[in-house]
Amino acid sequence: MSILLHQLRRSRLLPFLVLGMALTILGAAIFVGTNRLRRTVRVQMISRDGDILYNVALAQQFAGGAPADFDARLRSPADQLALALNISQIKEGVLAVRLYDAAGQFVTAFPPNVSEAPMKSGAWEEMKGFRPSSRYTGAARLSDVFLTGEPDGADGGTVPLLEVNIPIHTRSQPRLLAAAQLVLDARNLEQEFAKLDRSLWRQSLLAFLAGSALLLAVLRWAYRRLEQSNALLRERTARLLRANHELTLAAKTGALGAVTAHLVHGLSNPLANLQEFVATCPARGPGDDAWLDAVAATRRMQKLVHDVVRVLGELDGTDRYEITLAELAGILSEKVQVSTQAFGVACEMKLFAEGTLDNRHANLILLILENLVHNALQVTPRGRRVQVSFAASGNDIVCEVADEGPGFPPHLLKTLFTPCRSTKGGSGLGLAISQQMAHQLGAKLELKRSGPDGCVFALVLPSVVLQAGEGAVGTGTSTSPNSTSEPEPNLEACASGAN
Repeated sequence: MSILLHQLRRSRLLPFLVLGMALTILGAAIFVGTNRLRRTVRVQMISRDGDILYNVALAQQFAGGAPADFDARLRSPADQLALALNISQIKEGVLAVRLYDAAGQFVTAFPPNVSEAPMKSGAWEEMKGFRPSSRYTGAARLSDVFLTGEPDGADGGTVPLLEVNIPIHTRSQPRLLAAAQLVLDARNLEQEFAKLDRSLWRQSLLAFLAGSALLLAVLRWAYRRLEQSNALLRERTARLLRANHELTLAAKTGALGAVTAHLVHGLSNPLANLQEFVATCPARGPGDDAWLDAVAATRRMQKLVHDVVRVLGELDGTDRYEITLAELAGILSEKVQVSTQAFGVACEMKLFAEGTLDNRHANLILLILENLVHNALQVTPRGRRVQVSFAASGNDIVCEVADEGPGFPPHLLKTLFTPCRSTKGGSGLGLAISQQMAHQLGAKLELKRSGPDGCVFALVLPSVVLQAGEGAVGTGTSTSPNSTSEPEPNLEACASGAN
């Protein structure tokens, strides 16, 4: 459930879902309110005829003046029925009149063919309380009211009927004498109900449309404010993540730099003496390749020491500048140019993305790629080539180094980034150190493919490492040791600064 709610919050359909729910609640509230008002008004309309006829009955009952005169005029059921018939003459649509005694028993009716029917218990309770009562039936059968025949003007079948019950009682000391029930044709009342319904639902529709427009305006305003707040929050979160990444990297490289500086300081002088000794001593004999390899190894070790010293100096320094991916590819091409000529292997740079790197990040990336390219040159036969490509993958940049060597033996794949005996006879520290430097950047170094036709290593740079223009796909370019791409404006300055 929490995953579903999280997906809904991130979905673009969320505003429409919120609006739909709000409109549903508004419509339901208007419908319930309108229905309650409709029932209340209908009850008042049904009771209206009963109240009018009761007041008329009171006026006729007490027209004689004194209570004694009243008792004398209504001493028999005939007089009571006559009073009920007089009341019915002031109201159109009266179909029948029934008369009940003080105990609620049926006495007589007019016209004679009106069927005998007991008064409902609820209506009789109203009579005993000297209150009129009315009951509406929307589809009543005339056969339930008349024994034979039909009243004048009746069409047969079912019609809407209204029963009005009126109490007949004394004046000075109220005592129920009888009750008259008038059965009225309620077709006019039914038409009034229809007009009432049309008016109420029309007003409800207008209220719903007006409320929906207002609600839509308020929700749109609130959603835009929320989007602005979310955008500001995302921007600040990205800044905090970048700052946290830089602080973490600074802390890690600071501790690593302290240890490395101590080791470099101890290795610098012995390496310089060893390089001088090896370079000045003559080879033991013609074709002594081992001695030449030792000379090349000491030079490379001394160069690595210089590169580490330079990187540590920039990490501890205050100088900050930016390097584009194109400039980074150019610097890498210059650095491996001597090695490519020595191994007789071409190195091609392919750029399919644009981006900008901080100089501290760029130095570490350069060390990783240089080590991968040097390893690729060692295993690639003469006359073949090594390809280095920079391509966008979503918001990330993928740097791939592909060689045309024999690939790794299967038993070494599980311990590829663990210090051990390498396939070239070394200690295997290069890949392990490169992976550690990738972790310092928050990047990922992995073997993408290994086979008889060569290996491909991929360095995935996250978007947090990139500056403006990160991940934008550009036009691919290709460079080699002997032919570089179109020169960048700051390439010369960056190259000199890197060395």
